[in-house]
Amino acid sequence: MLNSLQIKNIAIIESLEINFEKGLNVLSGETGAGKSIIIDSLNFVLGKRADKTLISFGKDSAQVVAFFDISDCQKAKLILQDFDIESDDELMIKRTMTQDGKNTCSINGQKVTLQMLRDLTQSLVDIYGQNDTAFIMNPKTHLDVLDSFGQEKIYPQKISLLKIYDEYKETQAKIKEFGSYQDLAKNLDLYSYQIKEIEEANIKDGEEEELVALRHKMNNSERYVEALSNSFEALNGYSDMNAITLISQSISELKHQAQDDKEIQELLDRLESAKIEIKDIASSLDDMVQSFEFSPQDLQNVEERLALVRTIKRKYGDTYEKVQEYLNNIKEKYDFLQNGEETLKDLEVDLVNLEEDFYHAALTLTKIRKEVAKELSSKIEKELAELGIKNAKFEAKFKEIPSSGIYFDEMEFLFSANLGQPLRELTKIISGGELSRFMLALKNTIANLDSINTMVFDEIDTGISGQIAETVAQKLYKISKDKQVLAITHLPQLASMADTNFLIEKVVEDGNTKTKVTRLENDALIDEIMRLMGGINTKEFGRPHAQEMKDYANKIKNNL
Repeated sequence: MLNSLQIKNIAIIESLEINFEKGLNVLSGETGAGKSIIIDSLNFVLGKRADKTLISFGKDSAQVVAFFDISDCQKAKLILQDFDIESDDELMIKRTMTQDGKNTCSINGQKVTLQMLRDLTQSLVDIYGQNDTAFIMNPKTHLDVLDSFGQEKIYPQKISLLKIYDEYKETQAKIKEFGSYQDLAKNLDLYSYQIKEIEEANIKDGEEEELVALRHKMNNSERYVEALSNSFEALNGYSDMNAITLISQSISELKHQAQDDKEIQELLDRLESAKIEIKDIASSLDDMVQSFEFSPQDLQNVEERLALVRTIKRKYGDTYEKVQEYLNNIKEKYDFLQNGEETLKDLEVDLVNLEEDFYHAALTLTKIRKEVAKELSSKIEKELAELGIKNAKFEAKFKEIPSSGIYFDEMEFLFSANLGQPLRELTKIISGGELSRFMLALKNTIANLDSINTMVFDEIDTGISGQIAETVAQKLYKISKDKQVLAITHLPQLASMADTNFLIEKVVEDGNTKTKVTRLENDALIDEIMRLMGGINTKEFGRPHAQEMKDYANKIKNNL
């Protein structure tokens, strides 16, 4: 529920905080005092479209902060989890707008987009005002209203229908993958060719790099052999100046001195080891020179093999691993398609069966919806009768030829307010005054069917008085027993029924007009009820009447 609303620099509200309570919260005041500004502020923080004209004159920015208790709002908690925003049972939402049109939104101190803000707040607050009838005046929403009302009966069947639909689409996709019987044969030939090409190429991991290195060696063979030969000559060639000869001479000179000198003996041992190592290196160089024999054909073979490896990688994957992955994939497809003709026939039979299952499941859904529609019609007509439209008739009309949509049905609400008048499309026949009462009847009927904990009614009582006003007050109070209700009103009956009352006033301070909100209790509350009754100048008679209305409301509340 909405715990508090902090408003700064919105229209004539300089700085204001309203702490709301559970149950029925009623806001009243003179016309122009700023009641609509509070609703505008709430809409603003909930993410509704706004422009800089909302900002107070002479101010650079406007800001609204809303605090919610979401302890029993699981949907909001799941949305926050999806947003990766930490939360406990209290939620803080803040939105700021500057004169240059910049919007900043945050949830629990974490910046979010405006769309993220809207996605969250749709699960927290439902606002209905005099002009907030667009959704019911759009026939495309009527089926959603019906489904919401009958969700316990309708949603399981919708889930069943969706499951069949998913199986149908999956089967369609498999058939598409097979293609026609002619495509089937072509695909088998293609996969067979590709498997053979990859397997016969038999490329190895790292083979391209090895071939590139070998080709480089072959292309530089003369220099390669010359370098190896010169190195061999320097180490153990035929010249008297080769390394082995020189080391041997050094060993010979030192042998006579090493007998009595331990340090020289150690150096002599090291020279012997070096001589052995150099001989081994020289031998390896000689072997490499002797073994390095190739013909032009050898170079051509390397070039051809390198071209083949690169072709395979270009066609089936730019790495050895990707080529192997592609090979495994088409092998699976080939094995699958080998029995393709029989499998394709089975899939086509499955598709026909699923179409039939879908049709029957959709007919069942329609049947359930029509049963629920009768329930809804009965409840709405009863609500409208209590709201003064005693002869109202309400009905859900289904199209005889279903649509091709997944949930099959097309439906529109029909309405008649007067006895003897035929039912016609609600969107074409309902008047403004009837629409307000219809919306209240609808809200009262489906209020407990969603998880939204706060409902706001902005002057839904316009044009209502007398006994109907009392009925409206009682209906809003009944809603508030399960949900928090905020209602802006001109009705004394509704003000009397409230659990918490707020007076909205326009005052002048330091030459500036400001909006002020006061929580009303005791005598102040009776005075406001009396004002709403039109008895502000007759306190002698108005006060007892206002007190009587409040006492009567308390009695009614105890019995509801």
